[in-house]
Amino acid sequence: MAEQETPDPFAQLADWADKTERRVRIGRGWNGLARKLPWVLTGLLVTGLVAVAAPRMLSAWQDGGATGAYPKASVPSGITVTSTQSAAPTDPFTGTPAATYPKGAAGITLPKAAAVTGFTAAQVDADLKAVRRAMIAGRLDATMLTGHGQGRLIAMLAPSQRADVTKWFFDASFMGVATWIDPAVKLDPREQPRVSGRVTYSSVISRGVRTLRVTTNFIWVYAFVFPVEHPLAAVHDEVNWEFPVAANLQPADRGMWVGPTKVYSAWVDCAAAHRGLIAPGRPAATPQPSDTEDPMALLKADHTLDITDGC
Repeated sequence: MAEQETPDPFAQLADWADKTERRVRIGRGWNGLARKLPWVLTGLLVTGLVAVAAPRMLSAWQDGGATGAYPKASVPSGITVTSTQSAAPTDPFTGTPAATYPKGAAGITLPKAAAVTGFTAAQVDADLKAVRRAMIAGRLDATMLTGHGQGRLIAMLAPSQRADVTKWFFDASFMGVATWIDPAVKLDPREQPRVSGRVTYSSVISRGVRTLRVTTNFIWVYAFVFPVEHPLAAVHDEVNWEFPVAANLQPADRGMWVGPTKVYSAWVDCAAAHRGLIAPGRPAATPQPSDTEDPMALLKADHTLDITDGC
């Protein structure tokens, strides 16, 4: 993806519209940061799933190879931690990988903050906590889940990105960072979503700018009141949250940015998914992503986000 180089990548802000490769339906670019951070969100509906593919600049995911096992996602370089808490198996999660996942925000475990190039330990700690708050606002807060109110999440982002992210909620491009429950169904009030994943951070040079990159890879499993057995639906995402060094930036450019994002949703109703909504799929009508993969694998946090089949 060709870009124009300038001495100061954050000296000016200008709108840009890189043409995205639309694999099936959703395409979204991120404006701002003087066209120096060409983050692209591309959507893909997949066999009862919705996937958002990151740009080609992202590293390739590992394959299952000749072993026949489902492929596992690669772990980015840097300091990382994986969810360590667990919960006792209870319905309706019993019999699924989510049975022992932590409940709600307890599943978001942050790594110990340490100084990295360009950032003190205190800065890293503050940015990690900001990411955790954004994840809760996007995936667990009832205001977002059932109220479909994105304001709390939007307010956490750098001012220069807020208008663009707000637009995602008008064309179903938001699924990489937020969950909207279909109003036609109801979450089980007795059960918190089950959550598992990892958080990694590192200091990188992103388009010539020193940046703290916090990469989160999480599975979010929701339980519903629904007339089917084990009414579950899940969202699996990987999000790169970017914190450029504030020096020489305009005030509106400082803070947290949403970078490249991947996501798929599993065990969902396809019609709802096409509208950016999450609802459990009926077992008889929910196709699998392949003829051989165990559908339970889709509820594992280390499953690859490279899903290619269509809904």
